[in-house]
Amino acid sequence: MPFESSITSFAVAFFAGLFFGFLGAIPPGPLNVSVIRKASTHDRTSALRLAFGGALIDAIICLFVGLGLGWILEKIVTNNVVRLGLPLLLTAYGVKILVHDRKRIRVEAAAQNGVDGPPTPRPKGRAGVSLLMGALQGAANPTVFVNWTLFISFLVSHDIFKPGPVSAPAFALGIGIGVFLWFVLLVELVDILRDHPAGDWLRSSTTLAGFVLIGFGAFFIWKTFADF
Repeated sequence: MPFESSITSFAVAFFAGLFFGFLGAIPPGPLNVSVIRKASTHDRTSALRLAFGGALIDAIICLFVGLGLGWILEKIVTNNVVRLGLPLLLTAYGVKILVHDRKRIRVEAAAQNGVDGPPTPRPKGRAGVSLLMGALQGAANPTVFVNWTLFISFLVSHDIFKPGPVSAPAFALGIGIGVFLWFVLLVELVDILRDHPAGDWLRSSTTLAGFVLIGFGAFFIWKTFADF
């Protein structure tokens, strides 16, 4: 392929991925809930690490599918141990939020009682842990692989994306950045709304996040058993 054509192919695939990655990240899911929860507790760093981990999973899936290697991921995501293990982890994380994190918040609120100024930022977890949790929550949705596969098939059928050794990595990179940019915007919106009267629900987002994540986990566990 001529150099000029390679550059054009890379650019078109990248910007297509950027656009559709941003749109594809908007529908609510476990990762959206966790990012909102972290951002609402003044922990932007952990929120963005979670987002990066989730975006990385989307990019990897799109890269494999774009290179014609989706069958490898299909063998992984259709494995019953994986299908059951990820939702169980999601449920356990929701329980941990409800039990451990809520208790910590009550202790911190009591310590802050009568103290002026913004709440003391909570201790931030290790970068690797947040990235891993973001990746696991991104992968915990059993439909994510199917959704991206169908989505890429749609783009290919309409000549919006043409898979190849140059375009596939470019498209995957665009998807990853697009997904991450949505979460950056989400974190900024939470920052704006957190201290706004309309954003009172954010201050109780820890409890909500716990129940929502348990709900996601329970649904995916039920779906796994239903497909046996």
